[in-house]
Amino acid sequence: ATAANQPSKNISLAEKLKFCQQIVKTMQEDENGWPFLYPVDGEQIPDYYKIIPNPMDLSTVEKKAQIKQIPKVGHFHRGRKSDIFELSALQSEPRAANKAGTRLQKLFTKKLAEFGLN
Repeated sequence: ATAANQPSKNISLAEKLKFCQQIVKTMQEDENGWPFLYPVDGEQIPDYYKIIPNPMDLSTVEKKAQIKQIPKVGHFHRGRKSDIFELSALQSEPRAANKAGTRLQKLFTKKLAEFGLN
């Protein structure tokens, strides 16, 4: 069996981080990734950081994964679901961003399962 088909407890932390980096890259390159590529501009959406106190975007996640600052893959997983997709409702094009967020979240969940990280 490949590493992607093994239970996550049998995969080393280095491999999990590698998989996380691959997932982030896939999400960045996906057509639905556009609202989540970079941090939200607090000047354009003044209430954003009041509503979402610990926001996350794909460029920040990528940087944290590169320096191994994501302490557990479970944190990576929870962070994505709880923070990154939340910004879609506050974007200047909320309907388009919400649709993109829903699609990107499905892709994220699918990739986690493919790598055995769910």
